[in-house]
Amino acid sequence: MKNTFIISVLFNLILAVLLITALLYQFRKEEDPVAKISKFEPQKLSAKRIERIMIQSPQNVSIVMLGNSITEYGGDWNARLGRTDIRNSGQGGYTTGQLAWLLDSCVLNTRPKYCFTLAGINDISLGIPVDRIFFTYQTILDTLLANDIQPIVQSTLFQTGNPSGNRKVSYLNYLLKDYCTGKNIAFIDLNQFMTDANGLIPEYSTDGTHLSERGYDLWSEKLKQVISGLSW
Repeated sequence: MKNTFIISVLFNLILAVLLITALLYQFRKEEDPVAKISKFEPQKLSAKRIERIMIQSPQNVSIVMLGNSITEYGGDWNARLGRTDIRNSGQGGYTTGQLAWLLDSCVLNTRPKYCFTLAGINDISLGIPVDRIFFTYQTILDTLLANDIQPIVQSTLFQTGNPSGNRKVSYLNYLLKDYCTGKNIAFIDLNQFMTDANGLIPEYSTDGTHLSERGYDLWSEKLKQVISGLSW
């Protein structure tokens, strides 16, 4: 009888501890800014950026340039590539996860034929693991394919004088190229002609990460060659 009483008390104590632990966890979760931000609608967080992209977009869009500041700072891609149907959906500072927020409004709703992507360096700079970056990037590409939009992946660019970061970029590009091969997606290796052993060639860059006008000119010439070989 005594043993039964002791077991009952211990059982109730364990239940009480578990309940208190669960309540504390929930409280901390609610106070955590990361937990709070998950309650927001991503489209609302990026509304002003989406508005800017849409205002600057041509009415008829066959090609979307999707990426971070390197794409955004290209400005008028129609002028650069001699076309009238390109939307610049680049957004400075965005990670691959944030670029996914732009898909519905800035890519899918327009139903372009092609979407050129360039992303990943912001993720790497923030310390996001490469495998996680690749998973998010893959989700973007799969979403495009599921909506009959052909992605064209451009390699994530190396940075000047950042060997540790560039090793992560190399790994990401390896994963992306392998994925593209399996999915029959075109992969453009920008590093092949814009970088050397030290990373992004200085004459093509303004700060070791972003591109100079010479860099954009070289990139644009490569894109013209690729676009001329696409089926329309």
